[in-house]
Amino acid sequence: MGDIELVHITRGDQVDCIHRGRVAVVDVSGDLVFSGGDADAVIYLRSCAKPFQAVAVIRSGAAEKYGFTPEELAVMAGSHNGTVEQTRIVQGILDKIDAASTDLQCGPGAPLSRSAYEQLLQGGHKPSTLEHNCSGKHSGMLAACRAQGWDIATYLQPEHPVQQMILSVVAEYAGLDASAIVLAPDGCGVPTFGLPLKNIALLFANLGAATHDAASDLGVIARAMQQNPLLFSGDKRVDASLVQATNGRLVAKDGAEGLLGVGVPDHGVGIALKVSDGNQRAHIPAVSALMRQLGYLSADEAAALESLIPSTVLNNHGVHAGEMQPVLQVDVR
Repeated sequence: MGDIELVHITRGDQVDCIHRGRVAVVDVSGDLVFSGGDADAVIYLRSCAKPFQAVAVIRSGAAEKYGFTPEELAVMAGSHNGTVEQTRIVQGILDKIDAASTDLQCGPGAPLSRSAYEQLLQGGHKPSTLEHNCSGKHSGMLAACRAQGWDIATYLQPEHPVQQMILSVVAEYAGLDASAIVLAPDGCGVPTFGLPLKNIALLFANLGAATHDAASDLGVIARAMQQNPLLFSGDKRVDASLVQATNGRLVAKDGAEGLLGVGVPDHGVGIALKVSDGNQRAHIPAVSALMRQLGYLSADEAAALESLIPSTVLNNHGVHAGEMQPVLQVDVR
């Protein structure tokens, strides 16, 4: 079985668009709790890898050496909006490790936040590497290199020690041999990782479980994310909204091309959801319906999530035009 229908988008009383995809729910032992579609399909992690890439900041000794704060670690583990606060944090990380924004090899990028982008342009500035949503991740990689004395000019290369360390982290928490992970260039230049969807769910089951062990490498990162959703992500973003709506009970990270990972610590499971057309608007209705049916999300939390990212479709006049309706049905027989 390939894809299943996840979400219908209505226009008036007719279905106008259908988002298909696949989903896997896995417990911390790696057992499949639920799947819809092909849970063995190889999917690229893209930005869903960032919490695990940030573990290199801990394991390299950089976090201790440079005294990184939870706020700085959160920005390293996320895809930030490019706000003034977030770019200031990235610059502060670079200052601590004696690096410059020109050392970041993510390339320049416009802020994901429209207001931050407008503010930048009104100030007469062009987007730089600091505004790129991956600059926190790249600053973390540079920090790991500085702590270990590794070359910073070649840190993008798959064979570089920092990328090899990250590959081993991903393999460890995904329950795979590193040789089983497919590598390809990510949008920002570093390697991204292709692995079965069910193993991505295991990554997030482990990320969620790590919140109960705040002293562990992954736990330090997970707790920083739980405590700072508007720093690792931003306002009206899918992953931040999942954390906010549950008062930090969940930990989540979205990625390019429609991937979403969610750790549910109190149930010991992880969720990986892939929208096949890459459209993130299907994330909230699909994952909310999934978690409600499995008992992972309360009615109040679902309502809070709906208030943050409404399922109502409005036209350009602000008039109700349709709905995003989840059609995902859970059967765990």
